[in-house]
Amino acid sequence: MNKEHIKSAILIILIGMSVILSWSLYTYQPDIALLDVSSRYVSNELIGEERSLHEVIRPDQIVVHADGEKAMIPRDRGDFYELLEKLGQANYEADHVFMTEPYPLITERGGIELVFPTSIPAELFFTMLTLEDDYQTPISEIDRVYLYIHDVHDQVYMQYYSSDERRVGSLKSNLSVGEFERLFIQNRDEYVTVRSLEEERAQSSLMTEHVYVTTEPMIVDTLSYGASPISIDLFRQSLFTDPSAVKYYQQSDGEDSYTDGNRMINLRHNGTFMEYGNPMFSEVQELSKHVTQAGYEFINGHGGWTDDYILSNWMNLNNREEVEFRLHMNGLPVFSIDGKDLMKLSVMRSGNQIVAYSRPLFDLDLVPLNTTQRVELPSGEDVVRSLQQDDYYERQRIVKVSLGYEMEMRNPTFVTLEPHWYVLYGNRWQRIEASQVEAVSQEQTVDEEEGADDDDGLESN
Repeated sequence: MNKEHIKSAILIILIGMSVILSWSLYTYQPDIALLDVSSRYVSNELIGEERSLHEVIRPDQIVVHADGEKAMIPRDRGDFYELLEKLGQANYEADHVFMTEPYPLITERGGIELVFPTSIPAELFFTMLTLEDDYQTPISEIDRVYLYIHDVHDQVYMQYYSSDERRVGSLKSNLSVGEFERLFIQNRDEYVTVRSLEEERAQSSLMTEHVYVTTEPMIVDTLSYGASPISIDLFRQSLFTDPSAVKYYQQSDGEDSYTDGNRMINLRHNGTFMEYGNPMFSEVQELSKHVTQAGYEFINGHGGWTDDYILSNWMNLNNREEVEFRLHMNGLPVFSIDGKDLMKLSVMRSGNQIVAYSRPLFDLDLVPLNTTQRVELPSGEDVVRSLQQDDYYERQRIVKVSLGYEMEMRNPTFVTLEPHWYVLYGNRWQRIEASQVEAVSQEQTVDEEEGADDDDGLESN
């Protein structure tokens, strides 16, 4: 073999190696996640979890109507959730939509009313039901539902009602009449007696919403829970388009912030709460879905459900809309922490774009540390009576009253929950002191006794 042949062979080998190396380089895909831990995608499960609509849209009150009496199923009883489960499993078919039918339609065999904390878009409400046909209704929002046993057809019917629109619709269900009656209506003696304020509300303009209040004092647990922090890094990975471009800096007040130049996360209250902002401009588009659904899907999108957060309110604020999911513990809403109304997931939208999101950055243990301490609170009737006699409150601004919890965070890993009565005054929940209610109750007792003495004196003459 001469030198020319050797050169040709070496050239062919080099060309072949070049082709192989070029192909390897072209097809090579490095494992960036191993090289740069900060840029890895974090799965939703590491924040919290995804949830169904049934889990985050629930009634405030479930009231049994029977024999002219009303009793409320406590939210910490299994019956409360068993009824909701059966409603979700049942099948429904269209009946009618009425403008004048009475609500609730009281029948001889009784019924059960579900009162939601805020109105629910009708299309969203019906997605939680199994309907046989494509169902259409002129009612746009639903805030009450009444299940009753039809006296003629021996079938469980559902009335759905809009307080704002004063319209009622009706559906037929395949719920078992016997089971419905046996499990819920016949057990009403085990529930809490309540009274409707509908008549009093109409006469005195005391409440702007129809509510039921308890007639006897309430015994409620004081609770203590361990708390676990939720890492802000999980939200940094989920809420920013390019987490590797996010920069950290400390504000003048000492709080931490993260930003990519557009979006921003600010930590508040020593890192126990976060505020996310996305002020990027987007063209105004026709809204594709209600803010309630948009907020629910946004939180679901990053697995943001941690503790028991329930839809509590939504509102229009000029060019923006906001939806709130409030924390519930032991079946009761948590209205404040250390005096601030922060225990909720709040999502704000402008057009079709989420522009703000705030929430706690801690998760409570499933089991309380202490449930031995119990507190006796006044009846709902006494609370309403105290509001009537308190000059501070303008009656037309009183919306409703509710039992709830005040949370105290003694340190980042421990919280206590103390029960109180609250009044929704305008757009803000305010705590009602038990001493204030007791003073009014005592004054009324004295007045009643003096009145009785006067009556006796008149009769003796």
